[in-house]
Amino acid sequence: MSYESSNNRLTEFCSDLFTESDTVTRRVWQVLQGILIVVSCLSMLLETFEPYKIGFAGFISSLELTAIAFLTVDYLGSLYFAEERLRYVVSFWGIVDMLAVLPFFLLLLNPTSAVLVKSLRSLRFLRLLLIWKMTRGRF
Repeated sequence: MSYESSNNRLTEFCSDLFTESDTVTRRVWQVLQGILIVVSCLSMLLETFEPYKIGFAGFISSLELTAIAFLTVDYLGSLYFAEERLRYVVSFWGIVDMLAVLPFFLLLLNPTSAVLVKSLRSLRFLRLLLIWKMTRGRF
């Protein structure tokens, strides 16, 4: 198998994954996305209770980093494979995708804004609405 052939298959796979295709791969990606968002929201809740925050700080941080990595890959992949990138960026769901990952990166740039940035993380829950909209009636 040639390099070009494998590259085309990878591009096709990623295109199916990050666009609104009706493939098994996309549905699995959406289910995984939904699970990570719910887990991320639950970790935010656990973080508000002092005993859990202290006892499970490393675990909560790991969950958060996993969710951020996944959502960042999803946003960048959706942006890359969008037919009209600017239109995607300014669309409602593009803004929701960006707001799902932006608080983490803002916190890296300015650690003193932790309270404001952590409250913005709850916007991640809006991603579940997108997943519900795209998978309605398919499962």
